[in-house]
Amino acid sequence: MSRLTKHLVWTAIDEPAPENVRTQFGLIATSRIATTATPSVATAVQCPETIHLDITLPEREQAVYLLHVGAEVEHALMAQYLYAAYSLGGSQLSEEQQKLVRQWRDVIVQIAREEMAHWATVENILTLLDAPLNFAREDFPIPRDLYPFDFELEPLTKRSLGKYVLAEMPTEDVVKKLGLEKKIDEIHKYVGGASAHDKCTVHRVGIIYSTIVALFQPPVSPQEPPKDPPAFIRSEDILAESKRFQVRPEEWGLGYNDLLIGTALDRGTAADAIAAISIQGEGSDIDNLQTSHFGLFLDIYDKFPDEDGWRPTRPVARNPTTDDDAPPDRRITHPLALRWAELFNLRYRMLLMFLVHSFDIEAPVGPSQRTSRGLLISWAFGEMYNLRSIANILMDLPLRKDAGGLLAGPPFEMPYSLALASRESGRWRQHRDMLRASELCIAGLEEDTAHTGYLKGLRTADHDAMDQITILLGGL
Repeated sequence: MSRLTKHLVWTAIDEPAPENVRTQFGLIATSRIATTATPSVATAVQCPETIHLDITLPEREQAVYLLHVGAEVEHALMAQYLYAAYSLGGSQLSEEQQKLVRQWRDVIVQIAREEMAHWATVENILTLLDAPLNFAREDFPIPRDLYPFDFELEPLTKRSLGKYVLAEMPTEDVVKKLGLEKKIDEIHKYVGGASAHDKCTVHRVGIIYSTIVALFQPPVSPQEPPKDPPAFIRSEDILAESKRFQVRPEEWGLGYNDLLIGTALDRGTAADAIAAISIQGEGSDIDNLQTSHFGLFLDIYDKFPDEDGWRPTRPVARNPTTDDDAPPDRRITHPLALRWAELFNLRYRMLLMFLVHSFDIEAPVGPSQRTSRGLLISWAFGEMYNLRSIANILMDLPLRKDAGGLLAGPPFEMPYSLALASRESGRWRQHRDMLRASELCIAGLEEDTAHTGYLKGLRTADHDAMDQITILLGGL
């Protein structure tokens, strides 16, 4: 069966971005409308690598498919990076080691924030195309040549760092220009690949985005048109009023001025937005290597101890889960840890549902207007902090009673559904039901006296949200 026959239905801050990119994407000023077919930022990531689909699709559907994959990749990377960052630390570390580990943790959390911004940009481009949005992670079986590597929640190791370096890697031409060919070849071998020139178990994320950029750039008309002209998005594929539903930097910026959240009005700004997040991930030259995700991960990789060296992480489980059928080394069965894990999964679902719903509501015309969309986005950011708090609690709890020192971790389990009710009233009832479920989870954690303050604050916030929903339902 073709891998495209199974259509994918849906998909947690470093140095300032270059001035032209920050201005262009609304980080300093409002995004511009592109006036040329080949924007300068998009041109910076052009490369001979492109994805050749094994089924014939019209160009708009090609873009939608690849954007869905991109959204799932950004979502998956964000979860995996956060798990790796939270795993860092432990009482086994010296004072000097603790300082170094805190620095690594801050960098990786920063990268995860930027992945969230990249994910928002991808959703904006889907909105521009009037296409279904994607808030999921990878499904199974996955197209092995599109996803960078299999999804795995694991404590940070030199090997997992190597995977992250290779996934965020720039093109071979850029690697050669940077003089990093030998280093990349060594990392390929270390994480399981034969060499930089052989098929490796890790694939570059950038190839997805370079293909998408090409689809948004009409070819320059030559004197003699090519026999097989490249496919590209046409003007009629663009939803003119889409900007009203796209998320903006001031809404999703989390107070960080350097997050790249691109909005798009046409093909040119769409290509620029995708190109900008690609450059932030992989870098394009020596000037932005150190601030790219590739460069930041490579720096940590070079300093990280080998497997027989000192241990920078807690002894947390790989791929922890609440699934009854999971192997013992993954299954969370310690009663207290299991209740916290169930609360984590619920709050993770709440975060995703708030985001899904927010894209369905038009943005306010003026910055001072308060809308239900703003309420949903505010709640979503609150859930990001809740997930961090609960993850840190889980990282200190045993996986099971006889775990032998093995600790639990946040399972990041996807909910059974992220589908919204067909009516607005039903959507708010969905949020209400999840808040009620949270109340039951919190009641089951009352014996955990070590976290009484956090649970009390969470319950208060939930009650406030419930009051807001009651008011909204009364007006529908």
